[in-house]
Amino acid sequence: MNLLKEVERQEKTAKEFGFYWESIEQLIEQIISECHEIDDAYRKGDKKHLQEEIGDLMGAAVSIAVFCGFCPSDTLKQSIDKFQKRYDTLVDLVKQDGRSNLKNQSFNLLMDYWKKAKSQSLN
Repeated sequence: MNLLKEVERQEKTAKEFGFYWESIEQLIEQIISECHEIDDAYRKGDKKHLQEEIGDLMGAAVSIAVFCGFCPSDTLKQSIDKFQKRYDTLVDLVKQDGRSNLKNQSFNLLMDYWKKAKSQSLN
């Protein structure tokens, strides 16, 4: 079963029934709320609740794609392709600087490379 298609189907069924979002702001608030719930479950070490909240966030992400008129699968595919392009650029930049990898480096250095890769790949 294609899970993205199943969530999309649920969203469309709910919309046809009249149980649906009125605005993108409502969806954004829902996503922010799910992020707070993820943070809370993570801090408490409640893995079962954490997984549930991550699933809720993923569902909300599909909801916003459907709300905006996008196919969730196509949207995710574009994101995967964009990440891979930026990651490949990042690896090239790291190697150009004479490093074999970024293990045990600071998060700030990781983000510096990511920002450089992002600016070079332009998507």
